[in-house]
This record gives sequence, C-alpha cells and structure tokens, in this order.
Amino acid sequence: MALGAAGVGLAGVLAASGATAGATPGRSPGHAAGASSASYVTRTAPDGLPPYPVVFIGDSVTAGFGYCGAEEAEKDVSCGVNQEMANSWYRGDNSLKDCAPPDPPKLPNDACSNNNVRRRPWEAFYWQDRPGSPRIAYPYQIAARQDQDLHTAAPVEDWAITGSTPANWDPNGGAYAPELRKINGQYVVMTLGANPLLSAYTNITFPIPFVSNVSGPCVASTGYSVGWFSPDWYAGKLSDTVGCLDRQWKKIHQTDHLLAIYKALLTQNDHVLVLGYYRDCPWSFGNWQPAASLTGGPAQGNSCQSQKRPVSQQDPTVITQWEQAVAVGNSLNEHIHKVVTEAQDWAKQEWPGTDRFKDIAWTAPDQAAWAEHQPHSPEGSWIFLNDTWIHPSRTGATQLANTVIKAMCADFRHWCGNPPLWG
Repeated sequence: MALGAAGVGLAGVLAASGATAGATPGRSPGHAAGASSASYVTRTAPDGLPPYPVVFIGDSVTAGFGYCGAEEAEKDVSCGVNQEMANSWYRGDNSLKDCAPPDPPKLPNDACSNNNVRRRPWEAFYWQDRPGSPRIAYPYQIAARQDQDLHTAAPVEDWAITGSTPANWDPNGGAYAPELRKINGQYVVMTLGANPLLSAYTNITFPIPFVSNVSGPCVASTGYSVGWFSPDWYAGKLSDTVGCLDRQWKKIHQTDHLLAIYKALLTQNDHVLVLGYYRDCPWSFGNWQPAASLTGGPAQGNSCQSQKRPVSQQDPTVITQWEQAVAVGNSLNEHIHKVVTEAQDWAKQEWPGTDRFKDIAWTAPDQAAWAEHQPHSPEGSWIFLNDTWIHPSRTGATQLANTVIKAMCADFRHWCGNPPLWG
C-alpha cells in the first residue's frame, strides 16, 4: 500500500503540556528523545515487560495513512492530529500530491500518516490515552481498548512507514534495519509486502497539462482497446493480470526480503504476527477508470463492481475491475503467507525439538466482510475515500484492530477478553 504524511508541530504541544525531553528507560542511546509531544511522554514499562513489548512495523496500512500525525516535516502538510488529508489532487495543503511518498531511490517520508513524528515514528514512545494522541491507526485503537492499568496493558508503539517495502526493512542493509535490530524478546505485528507491487497496477491520468501521469508496468495486463476514435475496450484475462504480479514479485526478490525480516525477528526471540491485506479495489487499479476528477477528487471514482468488459471480440465472457483486483490481492496474500510458512519451516530446522516455529503466525481480515464495505456500499465504506481507495478508513482500522486482537489471543494468549488483557 503505497501513499503518505501530515500533522502539527510538536514544539507548541510540548510547551503547552510542560513535558520535557529525555532518554527513555531501557532504550539504547539512539532512542534518546529530542522534543516530545504530550501524546508521547516517556514512562517505564510494566514490571517484567520489555521497554516496548508490542511494536507494529510495516507500511501505510499500519501507519494509518490519510489521518495526520503528531508532527509533519513536509511543506504543504499542515493538518492536525487525527485530521483527514484533503480530498484534493493538485492544490491546497494535505493533497494527495503533498502526502504521497517520493519515488525511489528516495526513502518514504511517512507524510499524512497517523503515527508520523518527524518521519521517525520509533521516536514517538509508548502510546498514551491523553489529549492530542493519535487514535486512528489500528495499533493505537488496540492500545486505547486496553485497561490503562499498567499491569494488564501492553505498551504499544507504531513504527510503520507509509510507502515502505520489505527491502526497506530487510536486516541486511535496509534503511530501517537498525530499528528492526532493536526489537528483542518482544511482539511484532506487521503489514508488509504490498509495496511496491500494487503500484504496478496504479494508473492515474490528469486532464490538465504539466501534471505527471502515473502508470505502472502491470496496467497493460488489465485490458486493451481496439480502434482509434471510439475504441472498444476488453478485459485482460485473470491469469494475465495475476501473472504480472508473480513476475514483479520475483523481479524485486520480495520473498528474500520478507524471509530475512522474519528470520531476524525470530533469531532476536521475538513473537511475530503477520497480518494479511484486506479485500479492496482502488478505482485507479488498471486501465479501467484512470482519469482523476479535479473537482470531486478521488471520491468521485466509480465502484469497481460496475466496471465490466468482455474478454475479447470473440469471447463474450465478462470480467470486472473488481474481479481482477481481488485476484491480485488474493495472490499477494498467498505469496506472503507462503513466506511465513517458509519461516516456520526454517525455525523447525534451526531449533529442532522446540516450539519456536510457533513464534511466527499468520492472520487475515474477514475478506467477505470487507467485500461488503467497499466505497459506495450501502453498508458503509471501510476504505478511506480521499486518495486512491487503497487504505483503511477509521472504521476499517477498527476492523483490523479486531482481527489482530483475535489472532494475538489465539496464537500467543495475549489480548484476550474484553477489554483485551495482555497477561
């Protein structure tokens, strides 16, 4: 999932709260605090627990893209904590252009993301329930549901970076490898693996000059046209559309990067919960409806289920944009789940006769429920509407929190009950 960063300066919040900066107990010197907001004051961990026992890493889904954070470092990004980025393409603060991560080789900037703090969310410290705290991203929703008694609640931190890829988190030279190496004997939850693959299907054209269009290498696999002045459009076969994902996955060595991350965390005695991606269909998926609406913004896109084409002039079989996007999403989850299984097999060999392989687990959202809560659904959308319909809305993040809590209880016997109790 590939877009994001926004918020307000921390200095004023810090001054208003009277909070002071300092080193966090139990952290390495690299985690000494500079400025800190009222939302992120330092505190000791509950007795017997590590300094940050539950760390969320990954991409925009976990970072809470679309809802601004505590401090932004980007120009033209000025919205407050938990405020939505604007439904705008080309002008005004907090627009999609201002919020989108830069293209490689530049690093993602975490702009317009609920966990953003100077592009370094690992400096945010434990989430606390107080005015000014970020509350949209699913890790924060989980933290807020806990009884705030320190003996039954687990400190939660959200280190995800919008736009980040497995290569960025790879312990073997990735930009965030130093942070990954600091997570020892703890619990890790992540969404990771969609970037940069889904951007291969992104196709956006602007009906004004001097604005760059976006078209990924897999767009052509979604369909083609015949004719010039009034072309007839046909859908790409599902096998062709999914096949492009498979080729891109291998091309960027996605399995190698993910497996390196999983192995490193297991070696560091961490417990790992890998969260698969929910079912959705960005309106910008493929060459179905690429034109951006400059007046209505991204929310003016059409439902993917409404976009239908025959396969060819000879084959009247109808394929929808939704079917293609779902097939790609299913394949993506299958790839990631397979790597989790590979990590479990590796752990069985690395620590024979033990249950260490159970320290990494897989879970996925309720895909049927997500399918019923797409944009324009009468049931309400679990997808954020102000970008390309990729990221979870506030309600969608609540559903992801439910999924993680349920899986954490089933796999690791933590966060069971209501409210969810850590021990």
